[in-house]
Amino acid sequence: MATIKDIARLAKVTPSTVSRVLNHSGGYSEKTRRRVEKIADELHYQKNEAAVNLVAQTSNLIGVIVTNATTSFAAPIIDSIEDWAYQNGGRILLAHCGLNDSKRLKACLNLMAGRKVNGIISVSVQFDENNLKLLDQLQLPLISLGVKVSNQPMISIDNLKATMAGTNYLISHGYQRIALVAVDTNDPQTGRTRCAGYQKAMESARLTPSIIPGDYSFAAGKQAAELLLAKRELPEAIFAASDDAAAGVIYAAQEHGIKVPEQLAVLGFDNSSVASMIYPGITTIDQPFKQMGQLAIEHLTNQNVSSVELPYQIKERGSVGKYKSNQS
Repeated sequence: MATIKDIARLAKVTPSTVSRVLNHSGGYSEKTRRRVEKIADELHYQKNEAAVNLVAQTSNLIGVIVTNATTSFAAPIIDSIEDWAYQNGGRILLAHCGLNDSKRLKACLNLMAGRKVNGIISVSVQFDENNLKLLDQLQLPLISLGVKVSNQPMISIDNLKATMAGTNYLISHGYQRIALVAVDTNDPQTGRTRCAGYQKAMESARLTPSIIPGDYSFAAGKQAAELLLAKRELPEAIFAASDDAAAGVIYAAQEHGIKVPEQLAVLGFDNSSVASMIYPGITTIDQPFKQMGQLAIEHLTNQNVSSVELPYQIKERGSVGKYKSNQS
């Protein structure tokens, strides 16, 4: 690997001159700049950012921590963060902390601190008391996406209202036997809030709620649909807690010869890429994931510590139709 000394030798200047050129700190002629940059490019010189960070006690890194959940919603968030970083001369350090794994989250936070990140974006990561204390000790700015982290800003939608809106959307289309599936009922934030929104909408319409827990995954959606089929309790509509789970429901329905939406309506949550990749396309609650990621990194860079609640909408595709009493 080429070094500053290699460039200096070929350019016939001192290493300190090469360093000034590469760091754009001045004190050299235009002719020297062009010669040094040309040689650095020919040698494929790469700056040792870790060493620079140690000296400066900072970096152009933004840390991103995600869980190891099997849903696909994190992809557009990470894409938008990476796009912003690329366009603005920054980089991201991505780490997976596992699902409710305190030790692994601690390791991620220590990694971020060791690499001198300028701040952290956490995606649906729930912090326990010990890691909240560690975060405070490390004094790293953090913005949370999707869930509330104590004393930290958050960017999210209103999950309670969004789930109520989704349930009411199905009710307005004539469906009455509606099940909520693949939702983590032990999740104190997203899971329980979505359950509460669904239950509130069902009870307001004087309908009976039915919840089958899961982990938001394709497998959880498929398993929930198969459980309902085995009990001969297939509802008129299924509200899946994620698009991955909705895809699992549709897969199970098609395996058993059940037509969507003619015999079973399916509503998803997220508007992730999978929603438009299967047939029929999944009608879903659209979360503005790209906007979330872009806002998060902009806020960290500008040291804006305010929370933001973003709007949601229902994205209509083919998995929900108007209910007809003779369709099942």
